[in-house]
Amino acid sequence: MAPSPFPACALFKPLLLFSLLPTIATSSAIKFSHLPLFEYETHQLTDEFLSTLTPDIRALVAFGSASDSLPPKNTSACKVFPGDTNWPSPAVWTALNTTLNGALISTVPAASPCYTNWGNYNADTCAAVTKNFTNPYFHEDDPTSNMWPIYQGKTCLPTAASNTTCSLGGYPTYVVNVSQVSQIQIALNFARNTDIRLVIKNTGHCYLGKSLGAGALSIWTHNLKTISFLPDYRSDSGYTGAVFKVGAGVTVREIYKAAHDNNVTVTGGICESVGFAGGYVTGGGHTPMSTHYGMAADNVEALEVVTADGRFITASNSSNPDLFWALRGGGGSTFGIVTSVVVRAHPRIPVVTSTFQFSTTESGISNDDFWDIMKAWWKMFPVLGDKQTYSYFWIWPTEDAGFRFEMKPFWAPGYTLEKFYELLDPWFSLLKEKKVKFDPNPLYFDAFYPAYHVSWGNETVGRVTKIPGNRIFPRGNWESEEKFEVMFNAIRNTSLNGVVVGGYHQAPMNRLNQDNAVSSAFRHTVSFLIGGPTVSAEAGREEMREAAKVLDRDILGPWRKVAPESEFGGSYLNEANVAEPGWQESFYGVQYPRLLEIKRKWDPKEVFYATTAVGSEGWEVRDGDWGTKTQDGRLCRVGT
Repeated sequence: MAPSPFPACALFKPLLLFSLLPTIATSSAIKFSHLPLFEYETHQLTDEFLSTLTPDIRALVAFGSASDSLPPKNTSACKVFPGDTNWPSPAVWTALNTTLNGALISTVPAASPCYTNWGNYNADTCAAVTKNFTNPYFHEDDPTSNMWPIYQGKTCLPTAASNTTCSLGGYPTYVVNVSQVSQIQIALNFARNTDIRLVIKNTGHCYLGKSLGAGALSIWTHNLKTISFLPDYRSDSGYTGAVFKVGAGVTVREIYKAAHDNNVTVTGGICESVGFAGGYVTGGGHTPMSTHYGMAADNVEALEVVTADGRFITASNSSNPDLFWALRGGGGSTFGIVTSVVVRAHPRIPVVTSTFQFSTTESGISNDDFWDIMKAWWKMFPVLGDKQTYSYFWIWPTEDAGFRFEMKPFWAPGYTLEKFYELLDPWFSLLKEKKVKFDPNPLYFDAFYPAYHVSWGNETVGRVTKIPGNRIFPRGNWESEEKFEVMFNAIRNTSLNGVVVGGYHQAPMNRLNQDNAVSSAFRHTVSFLIGGPTVSAEAGREEMREAAKVLDRDILGPWRKVAPESEFGGSYLNEANVAEPGWQESFYGVQYPRLLEIKRKWDPKEVFYATTAVGSEGWEVRDGDWGTKTQDGRLCRVGT
């Protein structure tokens, strides 16, 4: 490893002094909304302080310069990688850790206690890791672990074969466990100024592995847990009412509980371990409350953000409005690092839920009868969306060549039990006519949170046997009998071919009349489906390549054909096929050209990279040919 370009002693000592300074006030150039900053947001890096440092030290952690507004020149082919001559020396990393008040963590894979090559082998710890590897909270609480290890490269999974090798694979090399904004700024500036890959993680929930990156410096926002409720808020957008200010580390479970405690409702996802203020909100965020309040991003009033030049700013309707537009639906890990978000809180609302299942075997019905029932269900989607309901369901092929339907659940905000039965009576009557055995068992709740808590358990993660993809189906497919038949046959054929299909009926439209980057597909949809092939736990490159072909060609291919982007079909960017062709339009809809323009303005040096993120088409991770994309490889410019 090459020596540091900076003398270790000169580097270490002044940075140590910086770490011991008291909280530094914001500079006059920084604008904020009228909301109070969280305590961790008051700790900031400023130009005034940087001016006191020697030139060598300042070069490591300085803000981006004015020339960053110009297109990058003489850019290197690849991000600096461990083993390169310009990779920072151990002394530099030590000094950075001192600057960060000891927040720098050298990555140790979560499953490394199962292997001898890391020097921390422990059979009991390995057993605990193995037991908890499908638990999302296990990965959430680890600085680097990701909930979808396929995209890490599967290089360090729990195993009983302790003499095999565990490697970092797609895990970042170092992590900053941030507890204040200044640490985010320092880490981001360091990564930009040394040309090291930067990644951001909260929970690691992303299906596509965006919080992973071999050879990267990672910013871990998990512990920024502050939540503040403001019952009387006047936004610069014209909104007046209750809001929450939510820290970057807050999960869906935590904001739902806070809303319930304050007798209000917020728009969040169905998986409680998802990080709320990061990729979920910035990716648009579909929600069981979408038929009342649209997408989660539609409910955002302001965000506090560290941008690619290291500055800490507010994005709102009146402050940096172009960035505000992009951050509401334009994807995470792309335009900046969100430290908090202000979201609307809506009145308490009652909910009726219904969870049930039926199968061809239990009811003694034919497969044709089953699919007649499914067709009747699908035909109801526009009406069900217009009636402000939502559902989450699965269709499972069974071992006896039949099928099972699982409603998990039907979700009816603002309904009574009587209105629930009235709405679904046409479909329930068909089920009874076909002599299907089912019990809708509707339950009435006087508020969102208890209904949510009963309806959705936490998901199982950490699996390496599924490669998921999804499709958003536009309302236009229901406006023509011919289009509907073609679409429904494509969906049915997917299931007949043995694929498990998960789905939603939902119609978020644009109920709050927002102008933001939420994909145009979500403004037109009434159905969203997930499907994917199964691979063996030991799948190597050849099996993975074949599975990726099946996903693209046999599952998503027919769905794309009946729901093309030209007719407002698309794909939800947070639960998608990581190798989705034409992802720019599929994930971002008609908004992509404007998003790319904003990306080039706010991040001209391309500090932020995430797979399939806006502007990422100029980069590739050189992980070998897996068919699907992992993060186990050097990040390089395409064509170099």
